[in-house]
Formats: sequence, C-alpha cells, structure tokens
Amino acid sequence: MPVGRDHWEEHFAAGNGFHRADDHEIRLLAEAVRPPAGARALDVGCGLGTYAAALAGLGLRTLAVDWAESAVAATRDRYADLEPRLEVVRLDFEDAAAVLPRAAFDLVTMRLVLAFMADKEAVSERVRGLLRPGGAWAVTTPLATRLPEERRRIGLTAAEVGGLLDGWSRGHWYDLEPSGLRVLVLRVPADGSG
Repeated sequence: MPVGRDHWEEHFAAGNGFHRADDHEIRLLAEAVRPPAGARALDVGCGLGTYAAALAGLGLRTLAVDWAESAVAATRDRYADLEPRLEVVRLDFEDAAAVLPRAAFDLVTMRLVLAFMADKEAVSERVRGLLRPGGAWAVTTPLATRLPEERRRIGLTAAEVGGLLDGWSRGHWYDLEPSGLRVLVLRVPADGSG
C-alpha cells in the first residue's frame, strides 16, 4: 500500500527524520561520484534536509526538493545559513508537470525515497534527462531481501534494481555497512551519448 502525502506531512511536521547520513557515508559518496568544482546537485525527497545540507557542505550548489511542505519548511528553517548554496523547493518529482531544468545537474541523489515512488522506470528516465554529460545518479536504499517481511515495501526488489540499471551505460554500487543500505551510482556518458 503506497504511503500518502498526509502521512509524510505529519511525519516531518513532528520533526521525524530517518537514518541520518554520517560523515563516513558522505565521504564514500564524494569518493564515488567525484563531483567537479562548482558542481550542481539535486536532492530528491530531501526530508528534513540533512543529506542536502551535507551536499552543500561538500561545495555543491544544491537544490533540495520534497513533496511535503512540512519537510521543505523544516529544511529551510534548519539550514537558512547555507543559502544561496542550498535552495529548497516544494516539488513532487513524480509529477510530470513539475518543471526542473534539463541537463543542469552533475549529481542527482535519492536517499531512502525511490522505493516509495510508483513508476521507477519513469523516474530513471527523468533523472537521465536532468543530468549533464558525465553526471551521476546516486540511489541510497535498503534492499528488500535484507529486510524483514513486514518492512520489505521500503526496499528495492532485485527486479526493481535490474530495471534501474537498464538504459545506463555505466554504474557501480557499494554497501554502507554489511546487510545495510546499498548505494547505486549510475552515470551518463561524458560525451552525452546513450
């Protein structure tokens, strides 16, 4: 059963977040994607903004988006000191009418959010269109097979991971901890082909 917007509004309004990214996780991401100086990042499903703030802390000009107004408001309040390097906008990434600049980002991140999106193939296609040549998409997610039966809906299945890999010419993955979160890093070619 999909989790609706009301659930997330209440979740973030109560100050609830998720598994926080630590310095080790951010360091591994920076090593995996090696963003160029002055790189631009898009953090989709920013929640309370800790990951987006970490990206801005790496020197990336970061646009953080979430469909929950309470998440956007909390992120703006918590990280106002990072403006203009961190911009926060309410946006439903799955809404095809939601406008984002094409070929404008060096990095798109989705941390603990992709499993909740209905059409993962459409999301993958949209991300490809948002990345500049050589850009990377970093998906941080639990794998369904590593989760107890009652929590498998918050992880990606093997079929979903396989579907994500289609259409990407390069990619790799790494685990943040044994039996924990997996990070998939997919890249568009530097020459903009494929």
